[in-house]
Amino acid sequence: MEKKEQATFPSPTDRLTRYMAERSMRKTPERYEILRVAGLAGGIFTIDDLAKLMQEKGAFQVSRATLFNAMELFCDAGIVVKHPLATAAHYEMRSDSNPKAYVICRQCNTITKVSTSTARLALQNLHIRYFNIEDKLLYMHGICRKCQAKNRQEARKLKKQRNT
Repeated sequence: MEKKEQATFPSPTDRLTRYMAERSMRKTPERYEILRVAGLAGGIFTIDDLAKLMQEKGAFQVSRATLFNAMELFCDAGIVVKHPLATAAHYEMRSDSNPKAYVICRQCNTITKVSTSTARLALQNLHIRYFNIEDKLLYMHGICRKCQAKNRQEARKLKKQRNT
């Protein structure tokens, strides 16, 4: 009985190697180490988060400029997704082609991944004529529960002050 071959996706390291070879770029150990450590981030991260991880778990000391350049390279290679958020550049390893949804608090800038099937279903079936969608990402901006509670508490304080 023959085994069905499963479709395998190249690892981030393989994709980076192929991307750099196609463009005759240098394959430096620093780039591969940054990629390895970025994979340890586990979700959305900033350059500051990555710099801290590099200090803790990286084999090399690299500058912030090197981190920025590496992240741009990884984005161009399709290994990392750069989230266009207003506060700072946020990155995430591209793990699969499944749609992703995020809620972003306008007050504290907290980013939370939404795992509801409704958001995934809406994005999964999205098609736009004459446009090839590569990443299905949905960003919803609002106020998180903690900030809502904080705002209510501050409003109560102001109301008390006015009444006294």
